[in-house]
Amino acid sequence: MKNFDEEIKKVGRHFDRPVIFDGIVNEIEYNKSDIKILWILKEANSTGENESWDMRDHINEKLKTETGIRKGWSQTFKKIIYVTNGILNHLSWCDELYHPSYKPEVIDELKKVAYINVKKTGGGAKANPNEISDYYKFSKTLLFNQIEEFKPNIIIFGGTYKFFKNDLNLKFNDFGSCVSALEKGTLYIDAYHPMYTIKEETYFNDILETVNLSKSKL
Repeated sequence: MKNFDEEIKKVGRHFDRPVIFDGIVNEIEYNKSDIKILWILKEANSTGENESWDMRDHINEKLKTETGIRKGWSQTFKKIIYVTNGILNHLSWCDELYHPSYKPEVIDELKKVAYINVKKTGGGAKANPNEISDYYKFSKTLLFNQIEEFKPNIIIFGGTYKFFKNDLNLKFNDFGSCVSALEKGTLYIDAYHPMYTIKEETYFNDILETVNLSKSKL
């Protein structure tokens, strides 16, 4: 399966910044999964590096520690882990949905997903919407080629649908804190960014509600 590393390098050359590679976290695990999930976030919280690095390798090999999620990454990844685990293992909030610090193995569920950022270079603690919009315009073809190649059943936009809105033009149904649209066998979910201040249970339940209602059509 195509990894788009060369196309991502072109983004870095255009903006004169080191890139952060992204895509399918673990191709073997992704292909084995009955449900294929693509998370689309804004940018990696990463500034000051002089070299490129790989988000796929980070999730695959560095995100999980003996005590849970790697320090500094919990705010972004905890909700992602909960939701991914719930979808792939058909769990509800009341099931054994372990906190990563109690059962670090749940972090391995992210090896079964694809994860991309709109902005292929690092950013600070707070994203700049205008800057991300510039990256989206330049990288639009790359982003849509990634989506087409990965063929996800479920796409979860973590605060990023606004950049895709004019190109996708989806008609959404409301599910509390998120909205969703089912188009040609793919479920598109416009959710808050995982770092947004919202109860984890609410974030999880609203996304799982629309997923469970659509599963038979995916």
